[in-house]
Amino acid sequence: MSRRSAPFVAPSHIDDPISAEGKKHAKALLSTLQEDIASFRDEQFPPDILRQVRDMPIYEGNIAEVQAYQQRWHNLLERAMAFYPTANLPPDHLPLPASLEIPQFIYHVQRLHLTKTRAKESKSFGSVGALTDKCGDYNADEIARMSAVFDNDDEARLVAHREFIDLRAYVFCRDSKGEMLEPERVRFYRTGLIVHALPDFKIVDSRQTPRKRRNDAYNNPLADNGVWKIYRKK
Repeated sequence: MSRRSAPFVAPSHIDDPISAEGKKHAKALLSTLQEDIASFRDEQFPPDILRQVRDMPIYEGNIAEVQAYQQRWHNLLERAMAFYPTANLPPDHLPLPASLEIPQFIYHVQRLHLTKTRAKESKSFGSVGALTDKCGDYNADEIARMSAVFDNDDEARLVAHREFIDLRAYVFCRDSKGEMLEPERVRFYRTGLIVHALPDFKIVDSRQTPRKRRNDAYNNPLADNGVWKIYRKK
């Protein structure tokens, strides 16, 4: 699945939400929500009634403790759902955007498996100027190679890749019958993760041995400034 979070939708109470003015109003309201979340996090995160898991922004407690902490976030969660109404709903179960920095709440957790994975961030560009604005400087030869891509093809795109170590948790939960469900892979470092821990809750920590990233389809970069490698988009 290409999208990593639920899609943004302008709230229905905004006048003419698909117009330019309506979209501007929606973005202003979203910005206000983000400011309110940041202020609330300063006061309420880390949670004072839950226990930290290792050195991670993961906190566990019994069901009453987790529900009590989630209730503190209730108003902000409701406001966020007005912008992302499909968040965590079937069939996709996509989360709220990590940029909101609202903690993720997961119940009936039996086991956490903490991992590090070699990953890459990817950005696509239609001009050298836009690329250097986001990715930084390159030498003259590299600029010439990138420019030649656009000189020869008006529809060409450049793609920039930045490698990094991605921290994830595989969350194993039980259903209402007590049967173990398939694990859910969660990116949590920016938002924080709040789990309702079942009896005999276990943690498997594999962070010392990062998993190998899958083979990259791109080789021989046109440019490399030590952070971003640049390729012609396939």
